[in-house]
Amino acid sequence: MELIPVIDLMQGQAVLARGGRREEYRPLRTPLCPFSDPLAVIESFLARYSFETLYLADLDAILDQGDNGIIIERIRRRFPALTLWIDRGWPPHPATAGVVPVIGSESLPRDWRRHLPRLAPPWILSLDFGRETFLGPEDLLHCPHLWPRQVIIMSLDRVGESTGPDRERLHRLSRRFPTIDWIAAGGIRSQADLIELEGLNVRRALVATALHQGTLPLSNERATSIPEGGS
Repeated sequence: MELIPVIDLMQGQAVLARGGRREEYRPLRTPLCPFSDPLAVIESFLARYSFETLYLADLDAILDQGDNGIIIERIRRRFPALTLWIDRGWPPHPATAGVVPVIGSESLPRDWRRHLPRLAPPWILSLDFGRETFLGPEDLLHCPHLWPRQVIIMSLDRVGESTGPDRERLHRLSRRFPTIDWIAAGGIRSQADLIELEGLNVRRALVATALHQGTLPLSNERATSIPEGGS
């Protein structure tokens, strides 16, 4: 199981995400990192775990309230060995060396059918879900031929809530589309959750709260080496 840490950016700071209620997000202060400076958060991640990929959500850009482009560029220059997955809403972040744009379904324009086929790989689709609600154009769920190879199932109502991943949805979609490289996001609490996800043919997961709270008993040498049986 490959773990990909998440940093949510607002007004130049890393914020603590809870249940997708973005109006309630506050600057991050956790046992892992007492500072909301995004670069300090990344340093804290890397001091404890070995990651190759980092997910950045530019919430200001997603909400059309500015952007965190300066901070993202600082991160790119400071940590050139990291691959950055960046969600900044629509239009997506340009794909460059070491940067993969993430396109969230909640941000797609009305004429999304015209745009998606024109996107050059690599890019990642995030299917965004609220509480029992799909956030985005409903017909996107019926157009898997327009999806890229890598797709995130983003359960926003579970983000930061430590309620466990959305097993039912992950199971249903992974069985229906077994050739997709599925990525779980939202609610992951422990190694037991990761083992269960692997049984659902999910090999990667976006994580934040469990890393900040230290509930994932990971090796200090390599976070991606969690065995399927656990130990």
